[in-house]
This record gives sequence, C-alpha cells and structure tokens, in this order.
Amino acid sequence: MEASYNSRCPAVKRLFREAKELNEATEEYYAQPLEDNLFEWHFTVRGPPDTEFDGGIYHGRIIMPADYPMKPPNIIFLTPNGRFETNKKICLSISGHHPETWQPSWSIRTALLAIIGFMPTPANGTIGSLDYTAQERAKLAKKSQEFECAECGCIAKLLKERTGDNKDFQLEAREVMGQVSVTAKVEDKERKNTDTSGASSEATIENLSHGTSGGDQDASLPQATSQATLPGSGVPAPEQQQQQPADPVQEILMEGVAPRNTANPNSRTTVSNLGHTSSSGYLYNTILSSAIILFVALVLRRVFLLESDVNEELDDVLL
Repeated sequence: MEASYNSRCPAVKRLFREAKELNEATEEYYAQPLEDNLFEWHFTVRGPPDTEFDGGIYHGRIIMPADYPMKPPNIIFLTPNGRFETNKKICLSISGHHPETWQPSWSIRTALLAIIGFMPTPANGTIGSLDYTAQERAKLAKKSQEFECAECGCIAKLLKERTGDNKDFQLEAREVMGQVSVTAKVEDKERKNTDTSGASSEATIENLSHGTSGGDQDASLPQATSQATLPGSGVPAPEQQQQQPADPVQEILMEGVAPRNTANPNSRTTVSNLGHTSSSGYLYNTILSSAIILFVALVLRRVFLLESDVNEELDDVLL
C-alpha cells in the first residue's frame, strides 16, 4: 500500500508511522487503516471497567483529513452503545467538530484513549451523544460482542483477552481525557475573553466617537482608554477631535451656551470646559455682530439720503 501514496506527503508519513505503532492489538484498543485507503481507519475499543460499558466491545471508523495531523479526524461509531450515536460524526474536543482545540501532537492512540475515557461521562446534549440509562447501556455492552464489521469481521476477535483490570491503562485514559477536556475549556475561555475584550473595545470606540454619556464622568478616563483601543480603528483620539475647527453656524446659534452632548442631548458641559475654543467663538461672534450692526446703519443712512433727494425734487416741481 505504501507504493500507492506519496511518501513525501506529511500526512502519509505520519499515518504510516502510526500504523506501525498500532500494528499489534492490545487488551483495550486496536486500530488500523483499511487495505485500500490509508485515510480511513477502523478502531475497536473495550468498555471501561466498573461502568455500565464493562464487557462491551465497540467498533467504529476514523476518517483522516488530507492535512492530518494539522486538523483533527472525524470519529464515527458503528456499534450501538447508548453513549454515542452510530453512523454519525460525534462531537468531542479531539474530533473534527472542534478543530480549534485539536493539537498536532495528538495521535490516533490519543483519540482512542480519549474515547474510552469519555464513554462514562454525561452526554450534555453534544452532537452525536446519547443519554441511555445504565441498564440499557449494559444490555448493549453485552450484545456488542456479537457485532461484525463488513471490513474487519467479528470485532470480538480483534482485541486480546483481558487478563487483568489494567488499572495503569485506565488511569492513563482518564489522564488523557482530562488533558483534552482542560484544553477545550482553556480554548473556550480564551475565545470568551477575546469576544469580551473585542466588545469592550468597540464600546469604548463608540463612546469616544459619540462623546461621554455622563456629565459628571471624569473626562480623563476616555482619553486614557483611547490610547489602548484607538490605534488602527480609524477613530480620532480626543486630542485630535478638540483640534478640529468648530462649525461657524453652530457657534452663532449656540453663543453663550455649551454644546450638547450627542450621546446624551439633555446633558451640557460647562462653559469653563470649552477652553480656547469658547474664547475664539466669542471673539468671532462679537466681530460678526459689529459688522452686521455697521451694515444695518449704512443701509438706514442710504434710505434717509434717498428720501431727502426725493423731497427736494418735489419742491422744484411745485415751484
């Protein structure tokens, strides 16, 4: 079979190496690729002792991705067991449903140990999981010894007979399952923290772009926050916003009144906080008002002069 695959492909090299490592069956598990397909494996695991799966032998498929081990495999059970659905991709932190928690250092053996460790755990409504009673699972465990695979034959003959309780192996399986679970929880926590920090950044940027909502809030807080959240966001810092020229129309209409806060229209900042901008606006309004008064005076003078000229012409006509 090796001649039909590219030996330089990382996935092929990895799968052939794992096939050699798992070539000999153990009392608890066995897995090998199909004769005509290196990327489809069949596995057989024994149910963990002292559980409702004790005595059961379970068979399934492992579908490898083309870029294994960078991406996780898909795991499908073929034997009814009461914990995982059959002929359906199950959802575990080592399966294709969670590529974000998969680690390339894990192997098919890691997946087999995790499967054995996860069998007695609660289903918790995950994809491909079942919540059968202990009695139903015990019946399925006894019946599973009669299961035959179209590719592998009688699965009960694939494993070595159990000669002891294999406490060391069961402890290793629980440790692997715990490591996989912890990795999944850490990844979920990191994603939640990332989502929370991203939402906080967006909220901070939104507050900076619309102004502070509270009138008595310290104005230095948004400025300090903006140094960490604004770079690359396209939103100008508060210092840059203060340097922008004021709208002349707004300054005329709002003379002597502090501008409204867009985030809270009912709140106003005090005139003392306007600083240099308020002084410039007052001077501008004073000059503009003087110009308007001068213009009106000139117009009135012109009107009076015109009326005087008309009266003189009427007197000449009458005379």
